[in-house]
Amino acid sequence: MITKERFHEIRKEIQQAYVEVFEYARINEKNKNDYIQFLARVFYDETITNPRFTPWQVERDLERILDHDRVEFVLQYLNEQYNFKDSQSTDTKYTLSIELMIYSHLWESQHHLSNLKKLADLCDSKPYDCAVKIPIDSKFKFVKNYIRDVLKKHNLKIYNIINDCYRSQFRNAFAHSLYHFSINGDFIVFENYGGENAIVQRISFDEWTEIFLKTVLTHHIFTEQLENAKLSLVHGQEYETTMHYNGNNSKGVIVYDSVKGNFYAAIK
Repeated sequence: MITKERFHEIRKEIQQAYVEVFEYARINEKNKNDYIQFLARVFYDETITNPRFTPWQVERDLERILDHDRVEFVLQYLNEQYNFKDSQSTDTKYTLSIELMIYSHLWESQHHLSNLKKLADLCDSKPYDCAVKIPIDSKFKFVKNYIRDVLKKHNLKIYNIINDCYRSQFRNAFAHSLYHFSINGDFIVFENYGGENAIVQRISFDEWTEIFLKTVLTHHIFTEQLENAKLSLVHGQEYETTMHYNGNNSKGVIVYDSVKGNFYAAIK
């Protein structure tokens, strides 16, 4: 369980961390307007081979459409379970089981991991990655090497939040049913305990609630901050940029339409 006050403390902490990391990414971009490419979600569509059409795209609405139902499910669960009609939330083994599933799915989400990796790249003054490749296996190494350790190197607060809530041991235990609820207490017991990356034997339900909420809010507030960052852009301003992919470099112009709330672009 968790109190309403603690829930809002966590939410505020994550919001502030994202404000910091987005600004850090903006001022440390490697190439001019890499940050704009990030906000515009520029990507290279390898499936477009017709020379009459450009493989360079912005917004990627199809990705958002395909992810819509998953996002709505998580938001509906949060609104139902953490509406704080009482002074604190209430745990049951039913709600906990749903949360274990949500946790596993979010840390397997290519969309979510791709966004975090792009943000970490900008903070590390690396070129914007328009086609992030997420490994099917070894996601722990991917998160550690390309997201978590990069954010730690730059002493960014979002690192502490991700470090608190991302545990490959937990994800693996939930995905492979290597856990159980304790018989004589309110604990999640990990049957995959032991070894270098599996050092937790059990956690209380209250500890779990904070881990779960930090995971969900890290995912959700990223989108909120992305939209907030667009509000600082000037309507109709042209942002010249060079897009890189696999040796293919193209110069283009990206424009933000504040009325429609989206970007459009053209290749020079």
